[in-house]
Amino acid sequence: MKKVFLIGLKDLKIRSRDFNAFIMILLMPLILIFVLGLVFQPIMTSKPFIIDTAVVNLDNDYISDILINDVLKSEELSKFINLFFLNDENELKDSIEKGKYAAGIVINENFTKNIVSSKEDKILILADPEQTTKSGVIKNIVDSFVLEVLKRSTVIEITSKTLIKENLIKQEDLNTLIYHWSNDIENINSKIGVKLVNEKGEETRGIVAMDYYAVGMGVMYLLFAANSGTESIFEEKRKGTYQRLSIMPVKENSIFSGKVFGIFLLTLTQFILIILITKFFYGVSWGNSFFGLIIMVFSSVLCFSGFSILLASLMKSESQIGSIGSTISMILGFVGGSMWPIFIFPNWLNAISKFTPNRWAIDGFFKLIFENGSVKDIIPHSSILILMTIIFYSIGLTIFRLKEKRNV
Repeated sequence: MKKVFLIGLKDLKIRSRDFNAFIMILLMPLILIFVLGLVFQPIMTSKPFIIDTAVVNLDNDYISDILINDVLKSEELSKFINLFFLNDENELKDSIEKGKYAAGIVINENFTKNIVSSKEDKILILADPEQTTKSGVIKNIVDSFVLEVLKRSTVIEITSKTLIKENLIKQEDLNTLIYHWSNDIENINSKIGVKLVNEKGEETRGIVAMDYYAVGMGVMYLLFAANSGTESIFEEKRKGTYQRLSIMPVKENSIFSGKVFGIFLLTLTQFILIILITKFFYGVSWGNSFFGLIIMVFSSVLCFSGFSILLASLMKSESQIGSIGSTISMILGFVGGSMWPIFIFPNWLNAISKFTPNRWAIDGFFKLIFENGSVKDIIPHSSILILMTIIFYSIGLTIFRLKEKRNV
């Protein structure tokens, strides 16, 4: 194990002294993050965060009307919520499944009467799984509205019973008072703040271009860094260094494991530096979950290191790794969401992107950055990346072993 570590550390030192590699895997992504962050921020901020929301209102009474007309259609919320009215729940579900709307609201029949009489009732929220942030906003607004209505309804019920019981007010006066209290519910929209939330109702951040491209370029250049490390395997074989190592008292498996560990160290170092530099010099937020960030960093680095090993197993020289590997990195970056925002992907590209490690890594980091996610929230993303890692390493190492047997 010590020999594996020393070989990996040796490769990291050698690559850190390579000025061309430094420009490609560290300086270039930092420049791109800075330029793209400045260029696209005005575009992202000028394009509103629009949430297409369908409503099925089976109640058509005053509380549901207040929710629709005084809250969702209020001057503040109407800036980013587009309402569409449908006739029945089945039509709504079908539209949500097709991705036509980010969220759907179903207000049950007699909702107003049930709420006023303190009977149990709820508003159904349907969400497009591909637009969880947007549907989370709608959920938070509706939850806030219903909670406020319930609070007022409970206060009215308890107060009215107490006043009548103590003979402090007549029934006809109480009815007038309840009418005024109920009408005051129209002011609820002033109590509902506008904030981006995830499905759990937790506050999230708006889209910041610098943050977006820090993740996008950082993830895309993981493969560039890993490819730079795999080039050393072919380079040392060409120069005979690898063969000299093999005649030393070091097992073949330890040598190769050391080379793989060196690729991992190089990629990990590059990504950590990008995170630190963008955080302290570009003001990029990497979320509030330190352990979530660690998990996403390690799973992403492992995955792209494994993918680089798979690529190297299919190549014949370091020049092929440099040219073909770079091309594949750019393609994965384009399809996976590194170069342009995922939230404007057409449906066909959104589906294809799910087969790339870039997309799972980017989505995981976005959970932490834009949705204040925790470790629990990024488990699906890190799990997929680890699964890809196992697949990539297994195939790549098998091909390498088969090649070695042919050369013996």
